[in-house]
Amino acid sequence: MRDKFTITIHDVNGVKQYTLKQFVKKFFIYFSAFLVLFILLSSAIIFYLYYQVSELEYKKQELIKKNRQLILENIDLKLNIDKKTAELHQLSVKLENIEEMIGLKPEDNIDISDRIIKVSLTTSQIYFLFKNIPNGSPLKKTVITSRFGYRKHPVTGNKDFHPGVDLRAKIGTPVYATANGIVEYAGRKGNYGKLIIIQHNYGFKTLYGHLSKIKVKTGQFVEKGQLIGYTGKTGFINGPHLHYEIRYLQRPLNPVNFIRWKKLDYKKIFEKERHVQWESLIRAITRDYQLAALKRL
Repeated sequence: MRDKFTITIHDVNGVKQYTLKQFVKKFFIYFSAFLVLFILLSSAIIFYLYYQVSELEYKKQELIKKNRQLILENIDLKLNIDKKTAELHQLSVKLENIEEMIGLKPEDNIDISDRIIKVSLTTSQIYFLFKNIPNGSPLKKTVITSRFGYRKHPVTGNKDFHPGVDLRAKIGTPVYATANGIVEYAGRKGNYGKLIIIQHNYGFKTLYGHLSKIKVKTGQFVEKGQLIGYTGKTGFINGPHLHYEIRYLQRPLNPVNFIRWKKLDYKKIFEKERHVQWESLIRAITRDYQLAALKRL
């Protein structure tokens, strides 16, 4: 009877007994254990899945926030791009104006940065430019008494072309070279009286007339700002002053544009003086500056 066991059930009808084999008992025990284990495992899985769903919901909310932030950043970026595009267009228009002033033909296939470099000079190149091309005044104090162009001659009273400007100055006022160059002429010459002519680089020439004293000689190299003479009233003149001329390839230019020419706004001359081929001049200056820099190495 070891492999059997008895189950007794009491009810209103009396007592009933059932005899079962031992393996059935074990079956019920194992089944009950399996059921308990299944319930525990299912609870654990459900808890894990709930945790995962919570995590996914949290990540979902984070992604929604990031998406909103990216949308706002995208809007700001688009606005900035539109703003920069407008600024770039304005810059391109200004570049075209400068290119037109100096004789450069705008090229559609050239990047705007290359175009800027093409019309711009470094600080050292600007310094080189202002050393070799006439700029500023030949006097410490500049007062123009007679301008460039057609005028009534102060002595004859006839209308004639005045190829330079007259600058007010007492006799003996120091006169300075307005750029580096070679003295082409130093002496008396007709209506100019005592005259100095300086040949500068790139086709420029300056003339200083009606001097009382000349402090340089023909063939002498002079530097910008060097004392070259003193004002007077020699030649065909009605009073002491300095007659100052600037010529480019023998053509008289308005000296006022060059007297007022400043380093900080060096491109302004491109618009003021259109008789000079600025494109080729800038190329030549850039080349000569680079050669000079190589020689210093």
